[in-house]
Amino acid sequence: MALKITSNLFSSTLLIITFSFLISLITNLIYSSLRVDGAKTCTIGRGFSIDLIHPSSKLSPLVNHVASADLIPDAFGGSYLLNFSVGTPPQFQLAVADTGSGFIWIQCQPCQCYNQKFPIYAPTNSSTYEEQPCHSPKCSEFAHCEGGICTYYVDYVDKSSSSGEVATETLSLYSSSGEKISFPNILFGCGRNSRSTSRDPGLSGIVGLGFSSFSLVSQIASTFDQRFSFCFVPLAKLDVPSKLSFGDKVDVSGPGTHVTPLLVKPSRPSYYLTLIGLSIGNIRLELLNNSSTTFQVGNIIIDSGTTFTFLPTWLYNQLILVVRQAIHVEPVVDGGSSSTVLCYRALNSTDVPPITMHLLGADLPLSVENIMHPDPQGYQCLAFRPTENEAFFGSVTQTNFLVAYDLENMSVSFKATDCTNMA
Repeated sequence: MALKITSNLFSSTLLIITFSFLISLITNLIYSSLRVDGAKTCTIGRGFSIDLIHPSSKLSPLVNHVASADLIPDAFGGSYLLNFSVGTPPQFQLAVADTGSGFIWIQCQPCQCYNQKFPIYAPTNSSTYEEQPCHSPKCSEFAHCEGGICTYYVDYVDKSSSSGEVATETLSLYSSSGEKISFPNILFGCGRNSRSTSRDPGLSGIVGLGFSSFSLVSQIASTFDQRFSFCFVPLAKLDVPSKLSFGDKVDVSGPGTHVTPLLVKPSRPSYYLTLIGLSIGNIRLELLNNSSTTFQVGNIIIDSGTTFTFLPTWLYNQLILVVRQAIHVEPVVDGGSSSTVLCYRALNSTDVPPITMHLLGADLPLSVENIMHPDPQGYQCLAFRPTENEAFFGSVTQTNFLVAYDLENMSVSFKATDCTNMA
């Protein structure tokens, strides 16, 4: 944003301001970040890890710790949260980290906004905020302009939406070891009109991690070799943060590593895998393309913001039938969130049959934590759901796997890992 200088300023004052600005600019070029609020100067090398917080975790600033002390974690609020800051000086934010979104946006003052936990970002208080004019090359993909300024509009399946100006700003992440990592000129949406279907979501916005030129992953990809990974802790251990890692911190190799091709589709930010079928014990269920003998490539979205794994209804019904026959315990009638969910009052790990997900080029054995999840009512429920729409590979099924995305080689790797012990 341009600095307006009135005519009554002395030229010496202008010189001091200009000189101070140049010193600040040079300093930021030399150092990747500044010390702010106790954060250490960053020496990240080629990689770093940051904490992701489940919304039901006691680590979440959105949780009422007194009221929730004895509650079972709510698996239905599945989008992981990310602490970060924008601006110079930094203004702290709390947003959803979403692989299904290809854009970053946060609420900005002044606005018609919903309530959020941290103060709403004020671009007028930042020296590094810059609106994008209509003639900017970065504006060409948005195709919206108002008053010479590039604008955006995004909406979602749940009817929430955001609109405002397209701008660039310094965005800072904070590593698990307490270091601040700053990225200048990150393109984002400055939301002036935001609508949420939640009564009081408390969140600043969304940090898109999907396959898009304007996601956070794409904007910093060249710095960290186009690699990032997730490690989600089990729902029963949410007092420990999950991890999002970049660059050299993404080390998935050796025995027990399962690699499958990563696919993308035009104009879609989602990441797709190819699911061939499932095995429950020694019974195999094939996911075929309609009535043919082939499977559709890129038929399931791997997603950080979807809790459960959603399968085509016909395949889900077969899965339920086989699992019920394998578990010699009577299920709860109408257990869980709907009558289609298979739930039990109590299960031992030995009661649950082994399930393997057959991905293209990779047979992924699931643990009990990937198969069953704690229901808010205290039941143990199958972490799969039916859908008539696109299939989703949800976060519960990814629990205690190091899941690495390689955007250069277009692959996803899985390795069984104790995510509660990730540094």
